[in-house]
Amino acid sequence: MLTGHQQTAQHGDIDESDAVRQHQQFYGGGRPSGPATSSSMGSAAAMQALKMFGGGQGGGSSGGNSQNQFVGAAMGQAAKLFDQQSAQGNASGNKQDAVASAAQMALKMYMKSEMGGSGGGGLMGLASKFL
Repeated sequence: MLTGHQQTAQHGDIDESDAVRQHQQFYGGGRPSGPATSSSMGSAAAMQALKMFGGGQGGGSSGGNSQNQFVGAAMGQAAKLFDQQSAQGNASGNKQDAVASAAQMALKMYMKSEMGGSGGGGLMGLASKFL
C-alpha cells in the first residue's frame, strides 16, 4: 500500500503543530473538537507511535526494519484509536482510512527524520522535537 507513497513522503511536509494537537486531544485526555476523522486519528496515532519509539518501547535501531516497526506501530495505534472513538460514537470515516492515514504520516515522519539525519538521531531526534 505504501510503496508508491514513499517517494511522495520524502517531499511531503508534516504539520507538526497539528499532529501534536491531535495527539494531545486523543491521548492527552482532551476531547476531540467535532467528530474524529480518519486524518486526525491517523496523525494522533503516528505521534503515539513516535512517542513509543522515542521512549524506547519500539527500539531506536536504524535500518529498514525500524521503518517497518514504526509504520506498523502507527497502524496498530490507529486501529485501536478508531475502535475507541467508534465505541464512543465519535468516529467518522472508516477504520481502513484511519490506518492508512497513520501509515502515511508515520512514513513522512520517518523520511523526514532520515533526511534531516546528520546529528538528528533519526526517529529519536524527531521524537525529541515533537514531544
